[in-house]
Amino acid sequence: MTKIPGITLLIWGTLLFGHCFFPELFKQDAIQFPLALLFSIFLPISFWQVAKSKKRKYLALIFVGIFVVNISFLAVVMRSSLGMQQQVAERIHRGIDQNIAEYLVHGADSNKRRVAARLIYQHYGVALPFKNSSASYSLYVPSQVDKKKFQEKFFANNDRIMQQSKFAASFSTALVLLLLHVGLFIALLVFLVLYDEDDKSENEQDVESVQA
Repeated sequence: MTKIPGITLLIWGTLLFGHCFFPELFKQDAIQFPLALLFSIFLPISFWQVAKSKKRKYLALIFVGIFVVNISFLAVVMRSSLGMQQQVAERIHRGIDQNIAEYLVHGADSNKRRVAARLIYQHYGVALPFKNSSASYSLYVPSQVDKKKFQEKFFANNDRIMQQSKFAASFSTALVLLLLHVGLFIALLVFLVLYDEDDKSENEQDVESVQA
């Protein structure tokens, strides 16, 4: 039991080192969650042991600092993941720009109106009619270059969808780790304090019975 504070610091150092130098490995659930669970259990025990020690009581601040740092880090990860997820979602679901759509009708000349129709197809894969030089409407017919451009945009959009999924998974993982870390820290600390009080009461009763 006396070695638990040292083991706790070792696990924390391992997590920091792994996330800095081997992030792809240490972000895997099979590695990340067991270490986080073990660390979340050992941290309040280490704090309780050091806080009870008369000689090393001030070292308890180290474990409080570690707890605060971990919570802050997870909160930053959650905020960053949520922000990036929203930005990617806006780009994925962005519709046809209203100004470009209006340019199909109100453009300066037929060539510019046709260019607007071409840009719309290249970005969204939708062939729209544009106002031609005779004041009637012609449906834009995409070329092979236009189709290739749209395919590039389509695959880029799929990549954004994958990114959105990764950011959502990162947010969920950070949330679970935060709840696990805070929940276990508070629950185990309360348990240890109550256990210590019960132990003191039993010792006092034993002393009184011996004195009697």
